[in-house]
Amino acid sequence: MPQTEKLKSMEQHKLLIVEDDIRIAKLLVQFLSSEGFLATWVETGEEAVEIIKQTPPDLVILDLMLPKMDGVEVCSAVRPEFKNSILMLTAHEGDIQEVTALNAGVDDFLAKPIRTHVLLARINALLRRQDKPSQSILKVADLVVDHNKRCLSQAGQVIPLVDSEFELLWILVSHAGSIVKREDLFSMLRGKDYDGLDRSIDMRISKLRKKLSTANPDKEYIRTLRQLGYIFIKD
Repeated sequence: MPQTEKLKSMEQHKLLIVEDDIRIAKLLVQFLSSEGFLATWVETGEEAVEIIKQTPPDLVILDLMLPKMDGVEVCSAVRPEFKNSILMLTAHEGDIQEVTALNAGVDDFLAKPIRTHVLLARINALLRRQDKPSQSILKVADLVVDHNKRCLSQAGQVIPLVDSEFELLWILVSHAGSIVKREDLFSMLRGKDYDGLDRSIDMRISKLRKKLSTANPDKEYIRTLRQLGYIFIKD
């Protein structure tokens, strides 16, 4: 895609960077601005919460280790209303950190030091999921999944999902009755190849199961097939 077209396609995407390291923040703003994004930056979690609630950005790049109010606390504070993507920056990858952040509503992770080409790929993948136009409505069992409205209803009851949960559900429901491999899910949702060790997909499946069981606790929706993947039960 020519540079002018790329800039035009991205010009409406507003990114909020929440980072207390001034050097890193300025480099991120400079890089993302050069890629055609409207990038702004704040240093504290408190400032981030205020901005996200008042003028929601298209995507938040959120550092985990912030003074006073850390990244997980920021995510928990804004998630009830903010449905766009949150990409969390961490000093290192770890299951405990990821579990806590996923439970708070984080969509993806990126470990420091930041590689700009990887950061750009992750941002674009998250934005594509948000921006993808669709009129499709899938009905499986007692669920109605509306991709256009990004809405899930179950037996007439709306179940709130964050972006990453909805995308996971949409993939599974789109392949209802068929096995979806973990590595394929990982690639579609995380934008990179599965390394055989990451368990973030399992954690997202577990959280999605809990939400689906709210209105119908006796029904099995998602079945795990050991060493094969997952299958969404049609009936």
